[in-house]
Amino acid sequence: MDSSRFKTQARNWETFGRRDPLFGVLSDPAKANGRWDVDEFFNSGRAHVAKLFRILAEHGVTVTAGQALDFGCGVGRLTLPIGERFEHTVGVDVAPSMIRLAQRHNTAASRCEFVVNTDPDLRRFQAGTFDFVHSCLVLQHIPPDVSTRYIAEFLRVARPGGLVVFQVPAGVFTEQEIDVRHALPPDGYRAGIELRAPSALDAGGRSVVMVRVTNLSTATWLTDIPGGRHICVANHWLDSNGTAVVPDDGRARLPCDLQPGESVELSLEVTAPDAPAGYLLDVDLVQERICWFAERGSRTGRVPVDVRPPGGAHGEVLRPAERRSPRQREGVIARLRRAMQGAPPVFEMHVLPRADVERCVVSAGGTVEHAIEDSAAGAGWLSYTYVCRKTV
Repeated sequence: MDSSRFKTQARNWETFGRRDPLFGVLSDPAKANGRWDVDEFFNSGRAHVAKLFRILAEHGVTVTAGQALDFGCGVGRLTLPIGERFEHTVGVDVAPSMIRLAQRHNTAASRCEFVVNTDPDLRRFQAGTFDFVHSCLVLQHIPPDVSTRYIAEFLRVARPGGLVVFQVPAGVFTEQEIDVRHALPPDGYRAGIELRAPSALDAGGRSVVMVRVTNLSTATWLTDIPGGRHICVANHWLDSNGTAVVPDDGRARLPCDLQPGESVELSLEVTAPDAPAGYLLDVDLVQERICWFAERGSRTGRVPVDVRPPGGAHGEVLRPAERRSPRQREGVIARLRRAMQGAPPVFEMHVLPRADVERCVVSAGGTVEHAIEDSAAGAGWLSYTYVCRKTV
């Protein structure tokens, strides 16, 4: 990789650090433009590190709790909880703005430090310095010719017998492959649905329907499924003959994981059809992008609703201001500020085949003890967390 391209990448991450640092580190689309809650953000880091060390323990992996390095540390989301497990931890990042923010949030200054590293290597650290080297959600944004160089550097700065743990995608899934990986099993689409709904609504009016859902299948329903294949409660409006008039209306995601036999009650906001008439409110579950449960033989919940001309006491029609999108409700000054900043930075995504990673580790003087498939890069990517040991 030529130096000019590396500098361009560094500027890209510096821009993230200046504009939207938390989103730059953890790019949840719902959290863009400063929408991350700081406590929620750092709590996600603590949960990630706790899960990582639990998995390492389950695989019988041991590590000396001495010196640690967190590469591509951003604002310290993972560095700080790693620092709680080691005598001293160093977080390095290419973006000075990220490091400044990490230093501001550093609640363990005696055990953690943050430094800027603008080199395409780790030359600032001597060989055999760290007992534990870690990197997650970083190498995937770096071209392979540089990421393999960094992997070799991870092994160089690790002590003999030291542990090197890093994540990087190895391939890309098609949408069809994502469906296959995350669809429920054939017998996973059986639900019991009970409704409490008003008997009458104004045309175009909104109302909240209480829905009790019971998992009648043998599969666990997860509240968070990769690739947007979430399970939701949703409704249709049918005419008196059972023909769909409004085929897709409200949506509400499951609020928690649901084991077989368990039930949960949730609210579903529905909007009555615009034409007054007698309708059937039909409530079903849907696994987004996969299928409706009724398509797999599950029974829906169905109640009659009389939709009256507007002006009655039933239902609630939202005022125009309440119908605005989040972008429309955003302040004028905020929109102008973002426009003046120019084009937003971009997330480059790169893959590094598993065989290439393993060759790189071996040639750098290490062994791959485990390659653990993860979902760190998102549903569209085959990603691994590699657990490596520097050869003694």
